Amino acid sequence: MSARTGLAMPSYVIVGGSRGVGLELVRQLAVDAENAVFVVARNEAGSKYLNELVEKSTTGNIHIVQADVVEASSMKAAAASVAKATGGSLDVLIHNAARTELTHAFRGLTDYEDDDTLDTEFIQSFKVNVLGAIHAVNAFLPLLRKGSAKKIAIIGSEGGTSEYAWGIRIPGMAAYATTKAAEHLVATKYAVLLEPEGFTVVTISPGLVDTRATAVEKADPADTTEMAGQIARFQEAFTNFKAFTPEEAVSRILSIVAEISPKDNASFWSYYEWRKKD
Repeated sequence: MSARTGLAMPSYVIVGGSRGVGLELVRQLAVDAENAVFVVARNEAGSKYLNELVEKSTTGNIHIVQADVVEASSMKAAAASVAKATGGSLDVLIHNAARTELTHAFRGLTDYEDDDTLDTEFIQSFKVNVLGAIHAVNAFLPLLRKGSAKKIAIIGSEGGTSEYAWGIRIPGMAAYATTKAAEHLVATKYAVLLEPEGFTVVTISPGLVDTRATAVEKADPADTTEMAGQIARFQEAFTNFKAFTPEEAVSRILSIVAEISPKDNASFWSYYEWRKKD
């Protein structure tokens, strides 16, 4: 741990920061040497891009904590590790961990080869996307209660809304979308629970982000075709369609995190605006 880590430094925990949007969250936060940035990663040794970022960093304020969101005890151990470094407090929790396994990513409810495969995919997605968020917030809540900001941001998705699924007619991504919808409600439940304590709990969609540069899996041609079709429908549905780079998406996310206050509690932040139908 950096010797500079302490109560005087704004402290952030990024859950799921080994690649993509999470990795860029770590990078941008770490630019400010006054920030203490703790990254919860499931596999520290296997987090190639995160380890490279730590090695290149000149601020010495990135701290990797290995833990798995599906295991509550693992997350509690991670929180205990962060507490030792910060004196027991935490200012901001950004939960970015999500299951986006490509093999089943675009499947609809009737696209699985058998019921067991469907059940397994939905259960694993629920463990990561729903219980994972609960485990993370519960583990770090005692620290957040002692922090100065009391902010929790869960990275959500338009795909986790019924408006999106119906609005652009997306039958696929069933396991991901269904569990992200549940995660949105989890954020709302925490917003209600913690409102009397002055917390701000929000869900933020990063928008459509090109994270291929740090992707672990490579999409097959069929998935690429499906994604292209979804993007086309996305573009038709929103007046301000934009595909973000990780840098752009994270700059927006951190601007939102900086500006939110208790008046924004339970809100969902999306960049896109629906095109009015004639």
